[in-house]
Amino acid sequence: MDTVESHNHDFEPEVWPFQDPINTAVISTKPVFIQNFPILRVCHDRDGDWQILCDTTNDTDDGIVVCFGCAYEKDKTIGELHDLPLGWDAWRETESSEWIREEGENEEEIDE
Repeated sequence: MDTVESHNHDFEPEVWPFQDPINTAVISTKPVFIQNFPILRVCHDRDGDWQILCDTTNDTDDGIVVCFGCAYEKDKTIGELHDLPLGWDAWRETESSEWIREEGENEEEIDE
């Protein structure tokens, strides 16, 4: 798992809910981190990577790599997904909606 350079966050390290290090590199989007769109989808890929998304774009030009701790700092409710299994997604309609968990699509089935 790739990491970014360690830096400070506005939470104490003891409250970090994930097993992955705080400075784990995760995939997100410019709308989430630059335009302040809400986090509406979190994916825990089968390879262990995390995606923190807004569900407004799939354009690779909008993708960015950010620190997992910075994503948690932006929206601490993603901490509720600390036990999201590999290959699962969680989504919600709005920032205040409950997270809905579901097994992600099998990548091998998509390729067939």
